[in-house]
Amino acid sequence: MKIVLAIWAASRLVILGAFLFAAPHATVAAFANWDGGWYASIVQHGYEFARDGRQHNIAFFPMFPVVSAALVHIGLPWPVAGLVVNNVGFLLAILLLYTYARERLGERSALWVAVIACVTPLSLFASVAYSEGLFMFFSTAALLSYNHRRYALAGLAAAAAAATRPLGIALSLGMLIAAIVERRSMRDILSCSLGIVGALAFPVFCLVRFGDVFAFVHAQTGWRHAAGFDFGGWLGILRGARLGRIHDWISIAFVAMSLPCVVVFRRFLGKSDLYYVAICGIIIAFSGTPFSVDRLLYSVVPILMATSELFRRLPLIGYAIAIVSLIILGMDAISFARFTWVA
Repeated sequence: MKIVLAIWAASRLVILGAFLFAAPHATVAAFANWDGGWYASIVQHGYEFARDGRQHNIAFFPMFPVVSAALVHIGLPWPVAGLVVNNVGFLLAILLLYTYARERLGERSALWVAVIACVTPLSLFASVAYSEGLFMFFSTAALLSYNHRRYALAGLAAAAAAATRPLGIALSLGMLIAAIVERRSMRDILSCSLGIVGALAFPVFCLVRFGDVFAFVHAQTGWRHAAGFDFGGWLGILRGARLGRIHDWISIAFVAMSLPCVVVFRRFLGKSDLYYVAICGIIIAFSGTPFSVDRLLYSVVPILMATSELFRRLPLIGYAIAIVSLIILGMDAISFARFTWVA
């Protein structure tokens, strides 16, 4: 466990050093760039929405801003509150993920999953005023609890994940389907279905508050300009890679490496893990314009676990990718702090 904590701390120091270098006079504020502004508007003024094709903060799920607002209420300023929530959530997620991976994959793979989760450039979003760290904590807690057959706790954690990010809906469905396929008792199935209750809570709020049960979906049109499978958008990522855009290369590499690992090493994962990944893939593929694909997949912890098994078997490749990733993590943190890039 000490090694895991050291990996987490070293990677976070890289991010902090990059922010201090990039924005020495506005370091804390820089951690709330980009989507942090949307979360700030929710924390400070609540949700707003109009079906006009523009961007609205109802597109962002409520758990992270609600917990952050609770800390603001007791005296922490924004974005410090958001940073505390996301970073504490990520630290707890890493510890739970290490425990879960050790149970399913063994010690060496568990260490690799901690490395992957911490040094990948996408881990930047687990340390800024975003919801990734909190989501990874809830989703890992749900999967670990399911693996221990503590279905009520798994359902509650899945409900919290579904209130944190849209892919929490995939987690809730995946666990429920797994419980049915594995022929768990009706009581256990009902416990797992608590995740679905959490997934329905935000649409019900949207209906009551704005008269539109899908307000959080309709608000996405301000960012995503296509519905269903956007072939042109996916082709654009390939074109960007051909033109040398490094983050398009990262997106392609993440998809091309991680998803096949889930297939190859599926016997090391539970049914809840596999159904979760499959439903996530469907949601991401048919959600319109494919931006932030790698960032979305990064937060799906069974993908990190499957990739860790590859690195355990091919450690030299793992070390090389980890070193390069850590360098890119620092560079991306500088760009994020300077408001010149976001995934």
